[in-house]
Amino acid sequence: GLVAVFLLVRATGFRQGPDGDVPLSRLVTDFGELVLQSFVAAYVTLLAFGVIDLDDSLSTVVRLGLVQVVPFGFGAALANRLLTEMDTPIEEEAFPHNLVVFTIGAVFVTFPLAPTDEIVLVASIAGWPRLAALVVLSVAVVHLVLHELEFRGHSDRVEDRRHLFQLGNAVMAYAVGAVVGAVLLFGVGQFEGRSLPELVQMVIVVSFPGATGASAGEVVL
Repeated sequence: GLVAVFLLVRATGFRQGPDGDVPLSRLVTDFGELVLQSFVAAYVTLLAFGVIDLDDSLSTVVRLGLVQVVPFGFGAALANRLLTEMDTPIEEEAFPHNLVVFTIGAVFVTFPLAPTDEIVLVASIAGWPRLAALVVLSVAVVHLVLHELEFRGHSDRVEDRRHLFQLGNAVMAYAVGAVVGAVLLFGVGQFEGRSLPELVQMVIVVSFPGATGASAGEVVL
């Protein structure tokens, strides 16, 4: 799996030179950074969802990290390719038009996840403190995608925008992801026979990918 990620990094090129060539030393450095970032992202996500705990054995933690590092690496490499290489600037839509973009992105990511049993399982084992942290993490990820990471249209999204406005935009994207997640969960019958606390837990879990998709929609569309 890591070999495939290395080949993808070589094909996409994180830091190409003026002539498009990437020195081998730079390629190895990029690959190492990508793997390290993927491990960090994987463990943060696994901890946030309660899949791993600080009491788990080292071998279990390492195995789960190795399983996740390949898809995270693929995602990072593809995101670098798709979201940063285009020179055409994207004009940011103002409220309420950006709600449509947020909704499209949230539906695209959440739709295949809503019917799965994993949403119910993660919601049942996470616990309220971890779910509260997941809400904060979700808003932070949205803020990073929209206002910190230099994806397409970054300069337009942060130009003359105060931090409070940026935070409000991130919260709005999260709210869209939560509403979309709740509607899809209801639509596929995941709410049937469950108590209100269980419903809230499920919505919080599905809001993380939904909010990430909403912010990605603002970058891509």
